[in-house]
Amino acid sequence: MIYYHYKDKQELFQAAIETAIDAAFALFTAHCSSGANENPADAIDKWLDVHVELSARLRKVLKISLDCKDVIVPDANEPIKRYYRHENEILQDLIREGMRRGIFKKVDPRVVATMISTMLDGVMARSFIFEDFNVVATVQEFKKSLWQHLGYQATQSANGQGARAPAKRKKSANESKLLYPTEIN
Repeated sequence: MIYYHYKDKQELFQAAIETAIDAAFALFTAHCSSGANENPADAIDKWLDVHVELSARLRKVLKISLDCKDVIVPDANEPIKRYYRHENEILQDLIREGMRRGIFKKVDPRVVATMISTMLDGVMARSFIFEDFNVVATVQEFKKSLWQHLGYQATQSANGQGARAPAKRKKSANESKLLYPTEIN
């Protein structure tokens, strides 16, 4: 019956990978679209939170990615590469928008987007290795580091959620320069 829909196991495997990736991006789009957020920092924050919420599914995608890397199904790499390209484009766009709005300092969006993606991969990989690994706490600490790197100060709202505000700026003779917070709550 499977061969009625797919010509071989390789095509079935690739369709399964593409379906998992498309489902992940549909959920990301629903939760993280820029129009649904106050600013790019909120969208990135939700992007990270969705990864935590979907960690069980994303771990499977990561495992499949590692398993099929030129071993099981060589052509399966294309949907995986598409996943990373799309993720990187979304993050770069959000970082550029944050810089355009003046809430992020000037950074290389490509490098920072790759840093975010790589950290998320590391969190998923480490959660395979250590059953007691705390994904939530690790991502929360990464957010603090990311906001500091981007010059974006996090504040706590009354309900404990991390609402964000632009980092304070210090006027100099030539221009306003970003102050880096020494501690982010």
